[in-house]
Order: sequence, then structure tokens, then C-alpha cells
Amino acid sequence: MSRDERIFGADRRRRYNLLAGIASFLAATLPFALGFVVLRLFFPEESGPVPTLIAIVALVAAPVSTWLVHNRVALAGNSGLRARLAAKLKERGEALPRGVQPVFVGFSPGEEQLLWDGDTDRDIGFLAAWGDALVYRGDEFDWFLPRDRIDTIERMQPVAGLSRIRIRWHAPRQGNRSFTLVSREARDLREAREATQALIQQLYTWVARPPAAETDPPNLGMPPSETRGGKPIESAPGGSCAVMAAVTAATTVGAWQVGGPFVADEKYAHAILAAGCVFAVGFAAINALMRLLMWAEEKDAAEDAT
Repeated sequence: MSRDERIFGADRRRRYNLLAGIASFLAATLPFALGFVVLRLFFPEESGPVPTLIAIVALVAAPVSTWLVHNRVALAGNSGLRARLAAKLKERGEALPRGVQPVFVGFSPGEEQLLWDGDTDRDIGFLAAWGDALVYRGDEFDWFLPRDRIDTIERMQPVAGLSRIRIRWHAPRQGNRSFTLVSREARDLREAREATQALIQQLYTWVARPPAAETDPPNLGMPPSETRGGKPIESAPGGSCAVMAAVTAATTVGAWQVGGPFVADEKYAHAILAAGCVFAVGFAAINALMRLLMWAEEKDAAEDAT
């Protein structure tokens, strides 16, 4: 298998990102849509307390189900990626020595948490403490980092429900550098947070222990530090303000157009559920357009670099 055959390349990252967006949209929309269908079929005149209860349940269920789906879908296909990468490394003859326990991680160069094609991981790989160095065997990168080159290991502030580990290090006769890690030994974001907490404790223990007289790790080169292509999470693509304003205005008008007749008929539960569907579609449209603008910027940047 060629090293250029990426398991976690840009197309796959974008595909997973799109899957997460679609799943979140369905989770936000279905409670309102199902509630509206139930009212139209069984409570068309909206009599009694049940319609109001259905509307309240939909208002609560939409954000809760969206969060639950995001928690699960954010690491969709993770176990398959782990297995495929392990097979790829074995085929390349890059297995770790016996007794060295690797951890499946996401890796990104840079000081801050960045987005790479919508994902916070630039690469995936296996990290292990091999003697007095950290060794990383990944889908795109391989590197090793001697313990005496590490300056700090710290936990970053959580972003988008997930905290990462930042490692600052220095190279000979060069400036300080950084990269971030997150444990992917998990099925969802909650497990990933717990696994990342366990990983940072293991790193603290490894740094504190006496020098080891173990097998010398392979000299794979220092960790990459190039962050070109990464987008700050808080940054917005060009034109995003105009897009958000236009879609928000259109969504508000659409929600009133759909819900207004029900309000006039004093069918308030119908109005809430119908408007909720429109707003869920509007938020999904904003999300999709933001992704398109971001991908267009990335494509333009890639073309300018060539």
C-alpha cells in the first residue's frame, strides 16, 4: 500500500463532517416534524392538554437529541479507522516492539486547536512511549520526540465538547514548537474525554520516571510543525455574515408564514411545531453554506499555493 493512500485524508474528513451535519439536522428536525404529524392526525382541533404537552416535549427533545447524536456521530467509523491503520502499519513493517503499548490518537501540529477540512485532527496514528522518546506512527506522519526536548504537557480548554493535550517542545537551534493530541480510543465524545484524561496522566507519569535503558527508538524525525491549511475554530469564512443574515431573515419570515395561520386559529402547539421545523431547516442551511464557503476558501488557498 502506498503511503499516499490516505485512510484519513481530506475527502474522508469532509465526508465524516457532512455525515455529522446531516445527522444533527435530522435530530433537530424530527421531534418537531413527528409532533406536527401527530397533531394533524389525532388532534387537528388542538383540544385538551395533550397538544401542548407534545409541543413541550418537542422543544426539549430537539436540543437533547441533537447533542446525543453529535456525541455519537463525531467519532463515527473510528473503530474501522483504527483497524485499517493498524493493518496499514503492519503491512509497512512498522510495528512497535513487544511491551510497548500504543494509544490510538488524533494529531494536529500547531499551538492552537485548528480545523482541518472540518475536523480537529490533521492525522490519526498510534502514539507510544518508547524508552525515553515518544514515537508516533500515523497515516500521514511518522515522528519521534525525545523526552529531553519536551518543555510542557498541558490540557487545553475544551472546544466543541472535546479537550486536547498540548505538547510544547524545542528543536536544536530552532524556536519552540507545539502540537496537540486527543485520544481516539473511544466510541463517542464522552469516552474520548475520559480516554484523553487517562492519556495525559500516562504522559505525566512517563515524563516523571527516571531515564530508561531500553531499546533505542527509531529516528523518524521530529514532529511536523507546518499548520498551513488549518483554520482557527473561531474564524469565519468570507461572506459568512451576509449569508447568516440572509438565511436568518428568510427563516424568520418562513416560520411566520407557516405558523401564522395556526396562531390566527389559536392552534399554538401547531404553530410551535411548524415553526420549529422551519427554524431547524434554516439552521441546517446556514451550517451547509458555512461548510461550502470554508471548502471554497480551502480550494482557492490550495490553488494559490500551487
